[in-house]
Amino acid sequence: MKVWKIVGPKTLSMEEEQGELRPDYVKIKVTKLGLTGTDISVYEGQTDIPLPIVPGRIATGVVSEVNVGSRFRKGERVLLSPYVKDQKGRLLVKGLDTDGYLTDYVVVPENSVYALPESITEDMGVFTEYISIAAGLTDKLDLRHEQYVAILGANALGLIFAQLAIYYQAIPIIIDRSEKKLEEAANYGIYYRINSSKQDAARRIRQITCGKMADCTVFECRSSQQPQLAFSLTAEGGKVGIVGYDSFVSKLNADISAIMGRQLSVVGINNGATDMNAAINLLANDVVKVDNLVDKTVDFLAAPDAFTESLDSENHYLKILIKC
Repeated sequence: MKVWKIVGPKTLSMEEEQGELRPDYVKIKVTKLGLTGTDISVYEGQTDIPLPIVPGRIATGVVSEVNVGSRFRKGERVLLSPYVKDQKGRLLVKGLDTDGYLTDYVVVPENSVYALPESITEDMGVFTEYISIAAGLTDKLDLRHEQYVAILGANALGLIFAQLAIYYQAIPIIIDRSEKKLEEAANYGIYYRINSSKQDAARRIRQITCGKMADCTVFECRSSQQPQLAFSLTAEGGKVGIVGYDSFVSKLNADISAIMGRQLSVVGINNGATDMNAAINLLANDVVKVDNLVDKTVDFLAAPDAFTESLDSENHYLKILIKC
């Protein structure tokens, strides 16, 4: 198997590894991998995780080899889960806590593989984790009919969460500094869009909500917005959802006086492990659309270029895929 590994800050190296099938495992030909902010952060050297490591949280593929009695069949299209449990039952994240999927073939436990419905393409499947995280956050915020929800970041996760808000008949207000991303938000039926580099977000939300402010606010840790803004946009007694991963949240700094002064409830979510099946159903039933979220697809051998371009164009790309 050909495997890309992060061996140092901004350094990828290709290696050859054996991929022997084990009991209760399945061998997958990886087809599409979605590059995530986590992968980029590890590549940049912003984390303290041990190197080398194979990046890639989530991918789609085709079953290549199975054991006798497997619930999968050769040639079946599948989704590779971002999560796997270790021998002690602890949840590990692919590409962060353990090797990920930036490889041409991978051997993984059957319980970390999901069959893909016919209506879900390989490109669509790589967004399943975002949908699962958004679904979990919707539950934690107890999002309700006609509530205003401010979403900091018109990235792929923000656009997906906004669509779920609309599905639950809430009113999303999406905030970003990229006009390109805000234009894409309009294509998904998101009416209220604020460019925080040109407008005072708090003043605009006060106008939209007739002075009430947002019932809920979502802050994605890599949204390029300041976390303090999330607290200042939220109404008295409202809820703030913080979405991120433990390795990155600890590096955020914010004045929490607004939490106390406005009696805000703050909830956090760092994975979507319990909502993966629900996410597949939401995608298969067209509740959430991911058309146009892919900006670019690069070949497996050009994977280093994808990482470099993500660094150079962090505020412009919604998603880069790697064709394995």
